[in-house]
Amino acid sequence: MDTLKKKIIYYYIIITTVLLIAEWYLFCFFSSYIPAISENLGISAILLEVSGVILAMILFFGVSWIYYRKISRYVAEEAQRQVREQNLMFANISHDLKNPMSSVLGFARVLEEGNVSDDEVPAVYHTICEKTIQMNDMILKMFRYAKMESDGYSLNLQETDLCSLLRSIIAEHYLEIEQNNIEPEIVLPENPVNADVDTAELTRLINNLISNVLRHNDSGIKMLVRLEVHESAVRIIIADSGNDIPQEQRRSIFMPFQCSDTSRQTKDGSGLGLAISKRISELHDGRLYIDDNIEGYTKGFVIELKR
Repeated sequence: MDTLKKKIIYYYIIITTVLLIAEWYLFCFFSSYIPAISENLGISAILLEVSGVILAMILFFGVSWIYYRKISRYVAEEAQRQVREQNLMFANISHDLKNPMSSVLGFARVLEEGNVSDDEVPAVYHTICEKTIQMNDMILKMFRYAKMESDGYSLNLQETDLCSLLRSIIAEHYLEIEQNNIEPEIVLPENPVNADVDTAELTRLINNLISNVLRHNDSGIKMLVRLEVHESAVRIIIADSGNDIPQEQRRSIFMPFQCSDTSRQTKDGSGLGLAISKRISELHDGRLYIDDNIEGYTKGFVIELKR
């Protein structure tokens, strides 16, 4: 939708500029040459002026028709793209919810029929609980993604010290990092680095990236969390020395449900985390991208925010 808006504005500026220039030259031509043409051809000057107005109107409506046709084509293409994306999303939602729902239903029937020994009952309840949490998490993420894609959604921007925010987030993940035997490297400036951000949403973005490091890599890897301050932007880098991301997967990794089936099913991944993360960065007028040139690390996700 943002791309469509940019195209509409772009073509509006181009068409308006061309139309104004053409109308100006037409006006200058008739202003300069009407008296001479009227005298040489013996045609009334008023008639020539009316002809000029008609020509200007024809030019205006012709250019407007070209603009209308182009924008109509882009709107139709965008509508078709959204329909395809929604159909794909619904198909993948059904696919991803099917497995945990089947597990919950199966275990519930086993309990109902009394086909579980007393020793196995706690494990069955635990499995039902875990699968329910997985489905709930997926539904919440789908709701959040849909909410962020709506035109009425806006951020609650506040001046925030990014160094302090990163320290708090890392502290929350410290136990998981330790349990996965991950070697963390934290590189933060000593002085505060302030930026206008939505603290809750930026925290969600960084949590998603750190959770991906913990979820999609083997234990014993290195993880980097670094904050870089540049003249026009700040960059938050979350990198790791774990598994590389295949090139074919990178083309669509930030799109909802676009990662491969294998990766979507890995450790209960929902396929929405990176799509939500990218949207949060865009709402901050920033960007999220993958960087392979971080020394000592296989890959890194970079959050770039304008200062």
